[in-house]
Amino acid sequence: MAYSAPSQLHVPLMERRGAWVIRVFFIIGLLALMLGFLHFQLSKSYTFQWKLAFNFLPYFNEGLLLTIKASLVAGVVGVVLGLVIALARLSPFMQLRDLGTLYVHTFRNVPFYVFVLIVYFGFGRAIDVRPLVEAMGGIVDERLFWAIAALAVFDAAFISEIFRAGILSVHATQKEAARSMGMSATQAMRYVILPQAFRNVIPALTGELIALVKESALLFVISLRELTLVARELAAHEGNTFEFYTILAVYYLILTLPLAGFSHLLEKKLSLDDRH
Repeated sequence: MAYSAPSQLHVPLMERRGAWVIRVFFIIGLLALMLGFLHFQLSKSYTFQWKLAFNFLPYFNEGLLLTIKASLVAGVVGVVLGLVIALARLSPFMQLRDLGTLYVHTFRNVPFYVFVLIVYFGFGRAIDVRPLVEAMGGIVDERLFWAIAALAVFDAAFISEIFRAGILSVHATQKEAARSMGMSATQAMRYVILPQAFRNVIPALTGELIALVKESALLFVISLRELTLVARELAAHEGNTFEFYTILAVYYLILTLPLAGFSHLLEKKLSLDDRH
């Protein structure tokens, strides 16, 4: 069989993949060089005890599970709430638009650190959620419930803007075509506009969910024993600050890098589909 040269379509793809691999190795090499330099400089005045630190990995694993649970549930609730707020801001009713705008501008301009304190020490004391927690069968306790609530309500303000931009990015002729086919405004939004909007916002939405995972690191302020609190407690008790915080950073990278890669792949795929 005669040899056939790769098509012109495949050559750029192969070149891009090769360039991507080179970039990844360059970044990893640069990061390793920086960490090596930091390790060398610290070793002059600091005694590393990595073996001791690794003995506490089971505690980090427990914190990891709690971080995943809080982030996952808050992410789902935040997406649903964010969509509702986005639709409210696009509503023909002025009162709903004003409420949505007030919600977004309030929570987007308050630090999450401050907000979680208000939620836990304010609403957490004013509202008794024990019956609701008991009805859930012990899946969450009161502290975790308010942590999830704070994350979901806070990030919903950012997610709503992503959804609103996605809905507005759908050309007006799509809605007009749906209405001309006899659909109501609600049906046009549900069957025509929202499916296209969801497709448009997936990369940005994934990025916001990554931000939510990182924001969960601040839940230590309400003594929720997630990853950051585990690292702080171990560092305070054992004194191996650098080791424990380095392990903490690795755990967060394990959580966020797959999401970032997934977002990048989705963005690439959607951009290729748009060209075709």
